[in-house]
Amino acid sequence: MDANLRADDRDTIVDRSVDIIWNITLACSWACPICCVDAVNVTKRNGNIIMRSRSLKQVDQIPYDLGGSCDETIFEKAIKYRQQMGEELSFEEKLKVIENLKGLRVKLDFSGGDPLSSRENFKVMKIASERLGRQQITMTATGAGLKKYSPAELAPIIGELNFTYDDETMAGAGNRPVGYAAGNLKKAAQFAHAGVRTRAECPLTVRNIDAQKLRNIYQQLHENGIDKMLLIRLFPVGRGTLCRADIPTADQYRLAIDVAREMENTYGFPKVKLQCALKWFDNKSLESNPCDLIKESLGLTSKGLLLASPWAIGPTGDPLDDDWVLGNLSKTPLSQLLTSEKAQRYACRLNDNFGHCKIQSYLHSKLPDKFDRIFEKADPLYAVAV
Repeated sequence: MDANLRADDRDTIVDRSVDIIWNITLACSWACPICCVDAVNVTKRNGNIIMRSRSLKQVDQIPYDLGGSCDETIFEKAIKYRQQMGEELSFEEKLKVIENLKGLRVKLDFSGGDPLSSRENFKVMKIASERLGRQQITMTATGAGLKKYSPAELAPIIGELNFTYDDETMAGAGNRPVGYAAGNLKKAAQFAHAGVRTRAECPLTVRNIDAQKLRNIYQQLHENGIDKMLLIRLFPVGRGTLCRADIPTADQYRLAIDVAREMENTYGFPKVKLQCALKWFDNKSLESNPCDLIKESLGLTSKGLLLASPWAIGPTGDPLDDDWVLGNLSKTPLSQLLTSEKAQRYACRLNDNFGHCKIQSYLHSKLPDKFDRIFEKADPLYAVAV
């Protein structure tokens, strides 16, 4: 371990706490049509490793036996290739990210792609856990990645396991490949039974927002001992840009919230939580702006780019626009990025569109200045909500 990353080398913490969702790799075994980060689908065919990116339209391939260790998986070989192409951070650059968190109280959510598609990323998570503390580390993974590790291996380094569960059947709901959701729940249940805190993230779409389907989803989470259920809006970002027709109406979102709470009242758990982009829709009497963009929540790309929002991803996996990029966290300390002139421009305008989701406002605004679009009252959910 780098001498600068010793577990007993605790930093002075300033009065600021932030949550960073780190898409530490985009490599993934799945090809979900609504993937919000446009993850890179990695498969093997005819002795080659196939990588599909940029809304799955760009296809790169390398020979499986091209260099590297014979025990490397196709994902590790793909990640190594992407690192060489500058699409993902090297191991050393990932450690630099952790070092650059000094001075702030940071919670890291390791996500992807699938963060467990590489043993290198597991090492990075262990180092981050030693440095920041286990309770400051969460992980969002798929069943495919989780099956490579036992709860005994992961439990000591993470405070919570997050996973997507938005389909009640093995067949897939159109937005998910066959077996995706069921595989996630099967592995998450093992961690829940081992005492690891678990949260199911349920993106709401027109395909699952039927009352009975939602009851079935909740019931399955309950039976498998899952602690929390997070209801999430479907964002037209990443590959989801191509799935706008799947976005529910305001009435459908209200139905989903009511059904989930009805089930919670009956069964007790999982506890129902609302994504920040649904909170004002649910409660217009909120005195504090529920939008946590930049003040609490940030995104970090596989290239080390720090985003003002983890949802600020375009249809080909790049940031929505440079306006969303605060800098490179592998090169610049977080404290410096959050006190930059650009960050301050955000800070002074956060309440311009109180309650509205700034990603949704940006995507639906017609203002000529792209930065102004972020702060316009243009979130369509609140334009039609009653």
